[in-house]
Amino acid sequence: MNRVLQGQSLMGKEAGWGPYFVAVHVGAGYHSPANEKAFRSVIKRACLASANILQKGPGRCIDAVAAAIRVLEDDPCTNAGRGSNLTEDGHVECDASIMDGDSSTFGAVGAISGVRNAIEVAALLTKVQIMGSPLLGRIPPMFLVGDGARKWAYSKGISLPETTSDSDEWLVTERARTQWRRYKIMLDEAKAVRDASDLAPTSTMIDTATISKSNDGDPSQENRHSFQPLTLMAPEEDCVMDTVGVICVDSEGHIASGASSGGVALKVSGRVGLAATYGSGCWASSSKPFGDRFTTGCCVSGAGEFLMKGFAARECCVASSLSQTGPSSACTKVLRSFLQETSQCSRDAGILLVEALAPIQDSSAKLKSVEIGAAYTSPSFGIGYFGSSMDLPKVSILRSRKQSNKTEIEQFAHLVRM
Repeated sequence: MNRVLQGQSLMGKEAGWGPYFVAVHVGAGYHSPANEKAFRSVIKRACLASANILQKGPGRCIDAVAAAIRVLEDDPCTNAGRGSNLTEDGHVECDASIMDGDSSTFGAVGAISGVRNAIEVAALLTKVQIMGSPLLGRIPPMFLVGDGARKWAYSKGISLPETTSDSDEWLVTERARTQWRRYKIMLDEAKAVRDASDLAPTSTMIDTATISKSNDGDPSQENRHSFQPLTLMAPEEDCVMDTVGVICVDSEGHIASGASSGGVALKVSGRVGLAATYGSGCWASSSKPFGDRFTTGCCVSGAGEFLMKGFAARECCVASSLSQTGPSSACTKVLRSFLQETSQCSRDAGILLVEALAPIQDSSAKLKSVEIGAAYTSPSFGIGYFGSSMDLPKVSILRSRKQSNKTEIEQFAHLVRM
């Protein structure tokens, strides 16, 4: 495998293809060391799938993002596409989105079932908007959900399984089904304890320690009658929050970003999460401060319901373009705000941000450098990146170094000269 990867990357470098860059993440949360090899492999393959598109020339960022995310969706180790978390009723419903930085066009699908690659539908929605509708001036849709999204995809020629059950045969893995059964038992037991607590006299103390370990403080300081959230994770397994994401930059500094997700475990059917929400799961934009083309793209993963409220991806790009203190600083600023506004039990998040610099003095301008930055509060955050100036993709499962239960923000940053 390494020999194949090396051969592909060196071939691209020696052929003198124009500069390009791709960054990938596989979600914030907890990535089990036992599965780290699988995560590293899929990140590398996603980077190379994107590079295979970008090396053909500029103007292909949307396709490059979609190609990388398809790899991530097809691999069962990620929480997107195949291997996704299941809904409360045991099915796969996916969210996905893509944003084009030059046109600010955004396309997304939410809670879509019966589709192997939700990112394909999001990419097509984005392209249709850019092209415009030739029929009676109708405004093309930006965001489709549920069965309507599936029908639209079918009408546009996207190959789909005949039924949702057929698609679930591919999308639902044995690991996801086993996890769902265990979580359902835990949820049913927790509901029983809650119901018993509601029926008990007010003087009866209900100990919820058996269904939650989220309170690590002094229990005498807490309301012992309150219902604590379930902790749905075993120490030896992955617990990846929400999205995977990709950011691509081509030789002329054009940028696009995208996200895809199977959502949180046991989510309510119809729930639309971070990966499909405008301004929250992904963002891409281009501006021209100080005489140079300044381009930025972002992908966000984590506690969706909280991150959506703050338009996390957009806010990171805005902070990056205004302060110009580096992508990791912009990510950290947004995460600090997130921590201040969220409860102790929902503080896992990871942000990946790319800044690209390309001169615009003439039409032959090429991408000069790319800075990648990340910030995260989760136990781990899996990222990787690859550029035309590199021999092989660089991959890292970033892990928190905190020694206490206090939530801290970890950072990563690297400058790649093209």
